[in-house]
Amino acid sequence: MRLWWCPDTEDAGDLTRRARTDRVLRQVLAPMLDLAPAALSFGRESKGRPFLRHADAPDFNLTDTHGGTLIAVCRLGRVGVDIERIDRRPPVARLAPRWFAPDEARLLAAMPPEEARRAFLRLWTAKEASCKATGTGIFGYLSRWRFDPVADMPTPLAMPDDAGEPARWSFLRLMPSPMHTAVVSLRDARHRRVGVYTLA
Repeated sequence: MRLWWCPDTEDAGDLTRRARTDRVLRQVLAPMLDLAPAALSFGRESKGRPFLRHADAPDFNLTDTHGGTLIAVCRLGRVGVDIERIDRRPPVARLAPRWFAPDEARLLAAMPPEEARRAFLRLWTAKEASCKATGTGIFGYLSRWRFDPVADMPTPLAMPDDAGEPARWSFLRLMPSPMHTAVVSLRDARHRRVGVYTLA
């Protein structure tokens, strides 16, 4: 598996955020297929997950937030990635009951506010990365992915039946910058060999 961290730069000019992420994604993927960036052809699965319309193309996933873009690519299996700024202050009391399982929401409600904030970000990144790996989207699935809210490395407690056997999955948390935390979820692949690159 390879990861590319693309920090925001001031040379993007008048590009929209979407145009910028498309540019860096093509810049990362094109050399793997020995094609020009503009020659890449993308499709979308039924729930909107993008894929490359080329023979022997790798699986990939992208996540973007203020400060940069993280791209994960793997030759085997499927990959999902999600990133958040570590200083983000989500309304935990409102969001947890809506998106998480009831006992997870109760657990967060019982924590001191700062502890609950950090736990929420740990859970959200792990859950969303996993939903992105399967391609289901988060609606109806975020609460079905269960992780230990206090473990630094994503530790699954339960997952949807259609995710497959737990032994098929592996998870990795990393900080691509001092201000960001991210989770990579892999199915039918392993992150024993991880290459991390910065794209200027």
